[in-house]
Amino acid sequence: MARAALLAVVVVCGFFAFINGVALAFVPVYGAALVVPLSLAWSWWAERHLTLSRTAPDRHHMVGELFPQQFTLSNTSWLPIAMAEVVDRSGLPGGEEAVAASLGPHQQASWGQELRLTTRGQYRLGPTEVRVSDPFGLFPRTVSFPATGSVLVYPLLYPLSDLALVGARAGLESERGGRPRDLPPSASGVREHDPADGINRIHWISTARQGRLMSRTFDAEEGADLLVVLDLRRGIQAGTGPESSLEYAVTMAASLAHAALRRGRAVAFLGTGRSLTWLPAARGDAQDQLLLEKLALCQADGQVSLGQILPRHLPEWRSRGSVVVVTSDPSGEWVEAVAAGSLPGRRAVAIFVDPMSFAPQPTLTRIPAQWRLVLDFWVIRKGDDMARVDPSFRRAVG
Repeated sequence: MARAALLAVVVVCGFFAFINGVALAFVPVYGAALVVPLSLAWSWWAERHLTLSRTAPDRHHMVGELFPQQFTLSNTSWLPIAMAEVVDRSGLPGGEEAVAASLGPHQQASWGQELRLTTRGQYRLGPTEVRVSDPFGLFPRTVSFPATGSVLVYPLLYPLSDLALVGARAGLESERGGRPRDLPPSASGVREHDPADGINRIHWISTARQGRLMSRTFDAEEGADLLVVLDLRRGIQAGTGPESSLEYAVTMAASLAHAALRRGRAVAFLGTGRSLTWLPAARGDAQDQLLLEKLALCQADGQVSLGQILPRHLPEWRSRGSVVVVTSDPSGEWVEAVAAGSLPGRRAVAIFVDPMSFAPQPTLTRIPAQWRLVLDFWVIRKGDDMARVDPSFRRAVG
């Protein structure tokens, strides 16, 4: 706009100067001849003597946390910069607000920024664009500074202590009403009887065969492992952004696995995205971090249904421990696969994130009664407080 206005003035003044011989009209023409190259040189010089530094924490963050950043814009030349506009192109939520600053010769300006992280994922810290110009605004330029790193945003974690206990505790079987009761662990072998062993540990068949007392040995970890299955098939999700069935499902899977790992359980993970994600069962902080990294980046891009995937993975898991399936699939194919892959007397847990509650016109998905005969169901709908999910939250519409 500034160049267009200047051109219009030069054309009009030039007409009167050269056509009508008005001497005063030559002044704007000569002034423009001087200002244009000066402004061009000023803009070029300012672009090459501008630096930007950006500092931010390099550790991971979680949805809901504040992400602090510090910017420093420096002018290393002897020419002032009347106006510089800084725009962050990192993609962080709320990070694209423009910040304006003016810099004198060899001057710098610093400012901080705190962003509320609302969406999981990985974000680059940059690029950052700085728009500068000459004092007349004739030749604006944009300087792009490359990304200086990245930040990984984990899904939000809720304290699902009771639900995690149901899914992760060794030797639990759901009774009617959803209350667990203890079951003895499975015996893994026999050995010579020790006087410290209880009578209930004597294996009478082996005792009769050997002619001496024999005791059963138990695998302390038998039934202690937890398999978390997250359905990431395309087409079954609804809603957008944080208020979507996908984000609710990811949050539930992350919270459940985190709670079980904090209680010393071994957790495995199966994600049914475009590339099948399988994490073998493991314990500790390393497994927790690895699982959260996978969940931070997962997308609903799978092509294969749970009903096709589970028969390939559940049979080898039957004697390992418990299974929790997190899905928004209202079809019954996966229910049959889970029931077929579970040991008799051991009920899997299904966390059903109702996609219909995230639709523009919300409705409720009706859960068939026969599903609740073989699985323990927890139904999550849009707006539910997931921090209060526990076994008493069993809400299924029959």
